Amino acid sequence: MVRRQDRFHGCILGAAAGDALGYCVDDKTLTQIQDSCGPEGIRGYDALNGYAAISSHTQLAMFTANGLLFGATRGATRGVMAPYVAYLEAAYREWLRTQQGHRIPGRRVYCWLSSVDEMYFRRSAEPAMVLALERPTPGTIHDPVNRSRGPGGLTRCAPVGLFLSPQRMERSEIGLLGAESAALTHGDPLGFLPAAYLVEIINRIVYDPVKSFREVLRETRASMRGQFGSQFRQLCALEECLTQAETMAAEDTPPALCLERLMPVEAPEVLAAACYVCLKYPGDFDRAILAAVNHSGHSAAVGCVAGAILGAILGTDGIQEYYFESLEQ
Repeated sequence: MVRRQDRFHGCILGAAAGDALGYCVDDKTLTQIQDSCGPEGIRGYDALNGYAAISSHTQLAMFTANGLLFGATRGATRGVMAPYVAYLEAAYREWLRTQQGHRIPGRRVYCWLSSVDEMYFRRSAEPAMVLALERPTPGTIHDPVNRSRGPGGLTRCAPVGLFLSPQRMERSEIGLLGAESAALTHGDPLGFLPAAYLVEIINRIVYDPVKSFREVLRETRASMRGQFGSQFRQLCALEECLTQAETMAAEDTPPALCLERLMPVEAPEVLAAACYVCLKYPGDFDRAILAAVNHSGHSAAVGCVAGAILGAILGTDGIQEYYFESLEQ
């Protein structure tokens, strides 16, 4: 039995490892990856200056965790707190300042990550997400800030599923927070509903660990349909992507061809692609994460989401040591 603490660490580190591996080839098609890395595609980090760099996906996931901790600390010390989404908004705005290079001595900050030099590295953030955070008013699921379906809201939300246990908050509220956190910058329902899905998937893996991943997907689908199905007809399109992924995972078609068929560029397909590799290679982080990044879509995003899911399932001991050795610290 994997300890819960190891699932927490595995989720965060697995996401960072998948992100870093995919970031090496994020701007390449499958043909270009195979031309530069060989017919099997990329097989390990293309380390720059001796380390494998993370992208904005991991940066923002870390700020998500920091924002949640800030909110919980405020509630514990003052006895009152705003909704968690307000602290996430504050954390993401601080991340934006790091990307703009804004360091103002003595400025009040909410996140200790704002003092980490490496957070100021600019790592291919989605333009629509940056523009959304530059607006004075954030988006909500009912008052969208844009129509973005990009994966940036999805890739940063895993810490929500880790941090909030079903004993502290209703699972429907946890999933809603996942959607709200993504809707701050991604206004299309297919930009924020995948985040609700991933949050609940992670939450079920960590807090109901005896269930198989396939069972987790089935229960999450029923839960999401009951919670969001009547509000957002777009949920059907997300479910179709996930159904396609589950069907392909049972086939003998090479993973690269399946992922080309899914073409994971936007959030629904990114989530489906990540679920596909987790179903295709249950219990095998190495094979799954390599499959997750060898395609023409957003390799870093799929690697990040697949790494989060697999890391939560397997814990740190289930991730090969070499994924940590040169990972950016």
